[in-house]
Amino acid sequence: MIGCRRLIAALAALAGVVASPVSAVPAAADKCAAPAEFSVASGALPNAAAAVKQRKRLAVLVLGTGSSTNGGTSDQAASYPQRLENDLAAAFPGITVTLQTRGGRGLTAADMLPLLVEALDQFRPDLVVWQSGTVDAVRGLDPDGYGETVSEGIEKALQRRADVVLMDMQFSRFSRAAVNYGPFRQALDTAALAHGALSFPRYELMRYWAAAGQIDVERAPRPKWAAEADALHACIAKKLTELIRDGIRQAGP
Repeated sequence: MIGCRRLIAALAALAGVVASPVSAVPAAADKCAAPAEFSVASGALPNAAAAVKQRKRLAVLVLGTGSSTNGGTSDQAASYPQRLENDLAAAFPGITVTLQTRGGRGLTAADMLPLLVEALDQFRPDLVVWQSGTVDAVRGLDPDGYGETVSEGIEKALQRRADVVLMDMQFSRFSRAAVNYGPFRQALDTAALAHGALSFPRYELMRYWAAAGQIDVERAPRPKWAAEADALHACIAKKLTELIRDGIRQAGP
């Protein structure tokens, strides 16, 4: 069994591959192709819908670990949070979209909970995208406790009129062989279902892209790591935008 610190370091390396001098992000339209189920919302996003339709603005908080705050792209502008802000602005013309990011490498869900509460009070987002689970699983923490923490965060967000989209861990052949992600992915889905949040299945989406040969950072030649990471983040943002747009649509007029 690989040691916890060594595995966390390896996963951090996957999330933060060394940036290459590539400055332009390659077109990712074909790479992003995936079954519709990956970006169809399981329910509505009423708070985000009200912000868009009534107040003509949308404030989004992205909360997460290294893959959300420093994902190994060629430039920060190519990271999925930055791309998400741009994609949402394009999806909703005439709407002012603002996005802030909180978190950092090595944080558990419990570590992120106070960051969430602080951002809810200071930034007052209409929508929270919360990426978590990797560090909790790698450290062998209790999946039930993890689920309870996520549930608490969802409730705090809803109390402050912010919808929540939960994002699970990245797909990685290396980590899959060493870490049992299953109970944590199940806990995330259970929390979403119980509290009216949406789930964004990043793990299964990345596994689909890797199996189809569309995006596979792990098997890309080292000089192309950053470019492949750029494509991955572009596609994550694209599919996340589609899910958010669908959730807003389901909220009605």
